[in-house]
Amino acid sequence: MSKDSYKQHDDQVDTRRWSLEGRVALVTGAIGGLGKAIVAELRERGAEVHGADVIGEDTFHADLSTAEGNRDMVSYVLAIAGRLDILVLNAGCQFTAPLDQFPDAEWNRLRAVMLDGPFFALKAAWPALTKSPGGRVVVTASPLSHGGASNKAAYTAAKHGVLGLLRVAALEGAKYGLTVNAVAPGWMDTAMMQGQLQDQAAKRGIGTDEVIALFRAEQPGNRLIDVREVAATVGFLVSPSASAVNGACIPVDLGASAR
Repeated sequence: MSKDSYKQHDDQVDTRRWSLEGRVALVTGAIGGLGKAIVAELRERGAEVHGADVIGEDTFHADLSTAEGNRDMVSYVLAIAGRLDILVLNAGCQFTAPLDQFPDAEWNRLRAVMLDGPFFALKAAWPALTKSPGGRVVVTASPLSHGGASNKAAYTAAKHGVLGLLRVAALEGAKYGLTVNAVAPGWMDTAMMQGQLQDQAAKRGIGTDEVIALFRAEQPGNRLIDVREVAATVGFLVSPSASAVNGACIPVDLGASAR
């Protein structure tokens, strides 16, 4: 075999392991900054991608905090595509308040969206995801899946909980050739980050521009993470190249977790 033939062969192998051609994906939280980037990444790799969120064009509208909403979402995709190979659980929300002042309703809302919802989605999608080897699940976790932060009781608890859930799913799905992993992004310039600026500014007694500067300084390289960088990591985890990665939470934080 000639040198050029070897290169052509290697290129074909790389393309196959990068490609998601013939795969059907479902992304929750699809209209947010990160969700849109994930949808674009998976489509670029060739997948048929369906999005779900509470609002937005070209997305399935459902209350993803409920069992019924998640069952309806999965049934919708199966009715259209006939299969489901990739599930990206990205829906999220935020509310901040001191623990003793944290509203019960907000505790319930955040837990329902970011912990109950992924459980219901996994349960509904499990038969389709395990029907043949190669199923993939990725959950959007957080650096707070491993730690804590003041005024974020519900968010932190939910992100800890979803990491435990994915590890159970990873163990139970392994015999079917299913992998279940998470990404833990650092600070990204998204609507969720922007929604925290006023609260953070008031708590620290500084302006919002100074808060953004502090967020940047928390990350090596002194910059915010581009949502496309996180989406590319998701793209890898759902690809054939990641077939041996299971039960992992991958930090996408410029090295902040190394501190």
